[in-house]
Amino acid sequence: GVALLTNVNEDQITKIVVQKDGYVKQSAICKDQTLSLPNDLAYTYKTNRIYISGQNITANTVIGDGGLWVCDGKSGKLIEHLPFGRTNGIEVSPDESNLYISETLNKDSKVVSNKIWKFDIDKRTGKVSNQVLFVDFEKLDGTQAIDIDGMRTDIDGNLYVTRHDGSHVTVLCPLGKILSKINLTSIQKPTNLDFGGKDGKTLFIVGACKDNGTKGCVETIQNDIPGRAFTALKSLNGKFN
Repeated sequence: GVALLTNVNEDQITKIVVQKDGYVKQSAICKDQTLSLPNDLAYTYKTNRIYISGQNITANTVIGDGGLWVCDGKSGKLIEHLPFGRTNGIEVSPDESNLYISETLNKDSKVVSNKIWKFDIDKRTGKVSNQVLFVDFEKLDGTQAIDIDGMRTDIDGNLYVTRHDGSHVTVLCPLGKILSKINLTSIQKPTNLDFGGKDGKTLFIVGACKDNGTKGCVETIQNDIPGRAFTALKSLNGKFN
């Protein structure tokens, strides 16, 4: 098995490979002078690309406090960097033709903007182009002051977005419209999420507990549609490079 972890302390991605004999190999990839405070990542199985977000939280966000980094999973080298404000949630569409990345802006220590951008992905190089606004939460539902955190898609292309200070997950259709809001009962500050379980239809959400913010909680939601990454990995019999 292979796991990819953002390593914020070392400004790199840590790749962990568990071999058949149980031996665990750990290596540093995607390390570059432009990669700063990596936060989250998404992976494309067809092109072996790693898409990385990152954020430096300041009182007044400027472009360059965060970014989008594209890494070649085979060579472990960065191949593209685009500067942004604070970036966090990041995910790709089921057919791996589009990338979604969140951007948050602070002003005078207050969160004033939360948006999701959409890019086209070059199926040969994995680089991105044609940046368009997918969602502006100020216009969508007036929740621009609530940070976006983790994001994941299902196989129908719906995007599941954790709202860090909102105790809920917003579900968006591929057109950027709200399909539903999943209110969480045990988590007050949801951070990340992904699909798993026997059939990939169980949505696992993690974050700070409502009854004790110093502890972490896991909440599960049964969904009708399986997750993108789960389905892609299953089609490869659990193997990727």
